[in-house]
Amino acid sequence: KIHVRGNESAAEEAVKELENLTLAVDEEIEVSAELITYLLSQHSDILSKIKDDNPDVFINVLAKITRIHMRGHPAKVSKAKSDFHSVQVVSKTRTLTGREVAIVVGKTGSTINSISDKHSVVIEVSRDHSEDDSSTLRIIGQSASVDSAIAEVDTLLHQNEDVEEVLLVDPMMKNQLLNNSGAGIKEFQNSLYNAVLDSGSEAASGVAGGGGVFLVFDRNTAKGAPPALVIKSVRANMERAKNLVSKKIDEFNSNITTIDVPAEVIPAIIGKGGAKINSFRSEGAGAEVEADSTTGKVKIYSHDAATRETIKSAVEQIVAENHIGHVSIEKTTIGLVLGEPGKEVREKVAQIGCNFNVSDDDSKLVLKGTDEQIAQASELLKAFIAVNHIAEVDIEPEDEPILFSGGSNSILSKVESDHGVKANFRKGKNVVQVRGELEKINAATAEIERFLKGGDGMEVCKFNVPDGAIGSVIGKGGSNISKLEEDFEGVRVNVGRDSNVISIRGPEDLVKQCRSRLVITIATARVSDTIELTPTQKGNISSSDIIKRVAGITSTSIALNEDSIVIRGISNDVRDAKSLLNEHLVGVYRGYLDLEASQCKRVKNTLAKDSSHFARIKLSTGADIALDASESCIVVTGKRANVKKAKVALMGFLDFMFPQQFQTVKVHKTLFKSMGDPAPLADISVKTGASVSLDRDMTWVLVRSEDSDATTKAVTLVEERLAGCEKLNAVFRFETFESWILPIIIGKGGSQIQQLQSENECSIDTYKDEVTVVVSADSEEKVQAAKVALEAIVEQARKECIFIEIPESAIPAFVGKGGSHIKQMSDEYVVEIERVKKHSNLFKVTGKEDAVADAKTAILSWLKTWEANHTGLTIEVEERFIPNVLGKGGETIRSIQKESCCKIDIDRNHLTITVREGDEANREAAMEKIKSIIDEEKAKAAERAAAKAKLREQEQAEIAAAKAQKAAEEAVAAASNPEQMAKEAPASDSGAKDRSKEFTSRPVGLTVNKPKAKGSNAVLEVGTKEGRELYLMLISGNESNSEQDDRWESSTVSSSAAMISACGSNDGETVLHYRSISGFTVRI
Repeated sequence: KIHVRGNESAAEEAVKELENLTLAVDEEIEVSAELITYLLSQHSDILSKIKDDNPDVFINVLAKITRIHMRGHPAKVSKAKSDFHSVQVVSKTRTLTGREVAIVVGKTGSTINSISDKHSVVIEVSRDHSEDDSSTLRIIGQSASVDSAIAEVDTLLHQNEDVEEVLLVDPMMKNQLLNNSGAGIKEFQNSLYNAVLDSGSEAASGVAGGGGVFLVFDRNTAKGAPPALVIKSVRANMERAKNLVSKKIDEFNSNITTIDVPAEVIPAIIGKGGAKINSFRSEGAGAEVEADSTTGKVKIYSHDAATRETIKSAVEQIVAENHIGHVSIEKTTIGLVLGEPGKEVREKVAQIGCNFNVSDDDSKLVLKGTDEQIAQASELLKAFIAVNHIAEVDIEPEDEPILFSGGSNSILSKVESDHGVKANFRKGKNVVQVRGELEKINAATAEIERFLKGGDGMEVCKFNVPDGAIGSVIGKGGSNISKLEEDFEGVRVNVGRDSNVISIRGPEDLVKQCRSRLVITIATARVSDTIELTPTQKGNISSSDIIKRVAGITSTSIALNEDSIVIRGISNDVRDAKSLLNEHLVGVYRGYLDLEASQCKRVKNTLAKDSSHFARIKLSTGADIALDASESCIVVTGKRANVKKAKVALMGFLDFMFPQQFQTVKVHKTLFKSMGDPAPLADISVKTGASVSLDRDMTWVLVRSEDSDATTKAVTLVEERLAGCEKLNAVFRFETFESWILPIIIGKGGSQIQQLQSENECSIDTYKDEVTVVVSADSEEKVQAAKVALEAIVEQARKECIFIEIPESAIPAFVGKGGSHIKQMSDEYVVEIERVKKHSNLFKVTGKEDAVADAKTAILSWLKTWEANHTGLTIEVEERFIPNVLGKGGETIRSIQKESCCKIDIDRNHLTITVREGDEANREAAMEKIKSIIDEEKAKAAERAAAKAKLREQEQAEIAAAKAQKAAEEAVAAASNPEQMAKEAPASDSGAKDRSKEFTSRPVGLTVNKPKAKGSNAVLEVGTKEGRELYLMLISGNESNSEQDDRWESSTVSSSAAMISACGSNDGETVLHYRSISGFTVRI
């Protein structure tokens, strides 16, 4: 124990001190970092207050570890702890960007310190490590204080935000402010800044520099719009600045005087080089004048009202001396008035004291002067214009030479002398300008139009001449053209300089006669063309028979030289031959679609406006397409199959542009030689005026004309020609394995075929790739005689060459080991026996007729013996079930053979299935499987038939119900209004109502062409696209397994098949039968 002695009060104090020392405890409390920051801040007195309230407790704030250490009496320490815990500190943040940091911090931190002191908070600003260079403002303190501090910061930033306002000013004010390198706007800007500072704005004093005010004109103002003056300042200063600027604008506008004058007088107010308007500006200091020729407004600015009035009077005087008058004028005549022809009239107008110019829209002359001067000048100008009207006639480039043809007797000289006008050709514009009195130039232009385009008995005909035939048309030194003009007096013939378009002009009858002669000349003219060859190409083409084949196809003469190929023949034939040879040489085929001259021009104009027409076809077909205006044709290049697709698409495009002007007649390639004869085609062209040509690419004859009636007439004649050619041609088609017959028909060195042609006065062509022979002559009798002779040769050849089918399972035995058996039979009967490559179970036997017959008997005897020794089960089968028995890729039949250890032979000729080898049980099991497959397919077919019948019954029931409902509705209508019904439904002779016109004659959407006579084109327009294409393939008689067919095949919707019969089917539908030229019959 500690004893304390002293007076009572001293002893009590000592005891307290001793208790504090002896009973003292040490404690630490953990607090938030925000509280530590707040306690230690110079802006907070909380720590001092707690220390004052707890003097007997030692308090130490440990900032680094965010703890507070206390030492003292336990009760007093507990109270101090309670005081610290009662302090509620919060922390809030706000992002600052750009100049917001400077606004919040203030100069040397004055603003941030002021806010901290005012609200007793701690404010920290830290830079973020981000791409936008932002900073974070953090405020720590008691909740209410933090909120009030945040609010003050937001207000501060809002007031100091940069804003813009726009005011419209007069252009004159803009000029004044920007004069002298913008001295005016700088002075105005400084005055605004000082005025804002003098206003004592709190926001202005709170920003470094007091917050600036900036003025600038918007450079993006639309043309003709008033200038926009942009005011830039902080928000707190904006209202004051805007008021001051508005006041300045109003003051400026009050010193402007505006005068409305005629727009045409403006140049006089401005003066030459601006001399007059500049003199106005020198009337007084700071005077400004602006004249707008568009609006006719004159603006005068000056601070001095007297100066404005002086200038206004001067302007009004100019207006009085410059009254405006107008004289209407055509645009084409302006050049004459202002040029050399108008020099005299211009001098006279100047002597009067009147000035004139041309209005902006080129529709009138604008005269300036007194009323008397304007009246005199108007009379002079009107008189000049009356005799100088100008009209223009558009000229096609190919027609330019014909304008000057004949020298002094040319059409231009003629209209000048006949009508008293001046006529000149403007080469740059391709027009003829006619100048003179209005009535005279109208008559002159009408005559020129008639000369160029025809009318009133004058005919104009234009058509394209193949490049190689142009020389035949012109003749040496133009002799042929001179001869034509001599023979057909009054006709002019011209060939374009830069194109092959020939034009004929003159009386209608003579033009037609002249055209006929030219068409025949062009069609029968023999031309030549050359293909240059590289050494590689020369070696390539020399080692193939392509030249021979192309010459035969195109009826041309082709010669192979050292470094070139020369092709001679009719123009279109030469062009086709060149395309085929180039395809062989470079792998690119070129096809053509010829156009009439006017059609070519229209296509050219269409493509100039929208080239997507050809682009779409190119994209869908893969062929390149170009218009050759010089040759008046569309050129298509690429792979031949793509070229054909593109030509089909182009025909659709041309038919859309020129309805019925392009028509085709399908021709089988075996008739190319007959139908391609240029003389008959030229004759059709002469009779109808349409152009007619054979297109081997598309296997059709193309008929084209600007006149759809001429096209239709030509098609009729072509069809008649086709029917005649079909009668004068006989086609022999052989199976691929019968190609051996062709050499027999030709004979050694061609002796056999030459003899046939000589004896029967006919032409015989063989097509090796198609295994086809075509006989043609000038009469049906000769064709028939040659056909009989040819059939006799073929029949004899077939007796000396037979084909025997051996069952698949018998082939190993028939051939023998290493071919020993067939070799033995060949030697024994003096024949040749060989297996046909593409038909594995077919064997060819050739030799003399008797030997072949004996060999055939022996082979059939051997086969009969073999079948007897290899007994089997045989059933007959419908052809439609054979694919089911075979299975996909023969999978089903192979599976049955493997399981049963039997051989199964399917004879498609006799429609039988035979199971051989193996034991009897296995053969029967295999046959049962085959029968089950057939029975299953029959059941499925029966189900399909039943479903179809049921569907038909339902359709018929629905139709009957619809009819009954309609009849009931009509009965109700008749009962309610019998008189009206009687008018609408007159009775027929039998008393029944005639309902024949209530329904369409065919179902909606179905187009049926009337059957044409035998030999005419039959066009099918029903069914799906695929169905029509299949129909066309069948009736065309074309094969698809030869290279030559690929070359000349077509997929267009027409054919040369003839309808041979029409009859009714069991279900009441019409059945049509068509027969192709090869004799193939199609039933629809």
